[in-house]
Amino acid sequence: MAIFVGTSGWEYPEWVGPVYPRFGVRDRLRYYAHLFPVVEVNATFYRLPAPSLARSWLERTPAGFRFAAKFPRSVTHVRRLDAAAPDLARFRAVVEPIRAAGRLAALLLQLPPWLPFDAPAFRAFARAVPADLPVAVEFREPSWLVPEAFDLLRELRWAYTVVDEPLLPVRLETTAPFAYLRLHGHGRPLWYDYTYAPDEIASWVPRVRALARAAETVYVFFNNHFRGDAVANGRALADALGLPPPPGGGRLDPAPPG
Repeated sequence: MAIFVGTSGWEYPEWVGPVYPRFGVRDRLRYYAHLFPVVEVNATFYRLPAPSLARSWLERTPAGFRFAAKFPRSVTHVRRLDAAAPDLARFRAVVEPIRAAGRLAALLLQLPPWLPFDAPAFRAFARAVPADLPVAVEFREPSWLVPEAFDLLRELRWAYTVVDEPLLPVRLETTAPFAYLRLHGHGRPLWYDYTYAPDEIASWVPRVRALARAAETVYVFFNNHFRGDAVANGRALADALGLPPPPGGGRLDPAPPG
């Protein structure tokens, strides 16, 4: 089984101190790659970078390091899965260097929380996405949790995103050759302002292993970025699963004072 654990994003100012040393770290992505073998790029949701930046990500990380990237919100939230959205083609161009290098874990299609299930519209959007791109879909609205939606994902070979969050239940569905898991947290009022306790981390070990028995690869991302909790919780889960550290490190040592 292949299990990759990482976090949603790496460029958080509050990680300086808890994760990144206060001095001497100019390239946070390069440093992050010593802790995890995969990262979920959140920045593409808000603003698309140039393809040259994606190429620089490849240069700054080891050969086995993988990237997931979120579809732009202009496609998912503004244009409501419009297959003709201009940013869809631009997004494909941004991730193409990563795909061509064989280091693309998945593209995350995070649906709006107010968008109900519409099979014809979803199918029309899927036809605009190249079949060779691995896609994970995160439902945010309960009407998607129906057999027809899961069957459609299986037909497309798109992964259902297993979520740990306050509003939807945990469902260990596998609909693609890979499984995709996002742990958001249960903070109030912000989900992501949350620290997973050791017993919660332990409860996810058998669930992740169950996903690994049903899929070729499992990607796990912690999104509780406050205080660097995503990093600490991610390393704790990786250790509990007995995963080997990524090349060059894998230990979260306390940052030096100063």
